[in-house]
Amino acid sequence: MPKINGNEIRPGYILDHDGGLWVAVKVGHVKPGKGDAFAQVEMKNLRDGRKLNERFRSAD
Repeated sequence: MPKINGNEIRPGYILDHDGGLWVAVKVGHVKPGKGDAFAQVEMKNLRDGRKLNERFRSAD
């Protein structure tokens, strides 16, 4: 799978994360006053339906 930056993630994208395939359900881009911007991603596991909230920096 090709690597993308955290700020390129969109809802519906399939992500290979921690050894499993996840679909991005909700994506919010956050730019705090101090520090780097990041994407807050709510993901759902394609195999068992678990949900996970994860932050990806724009450099990840």
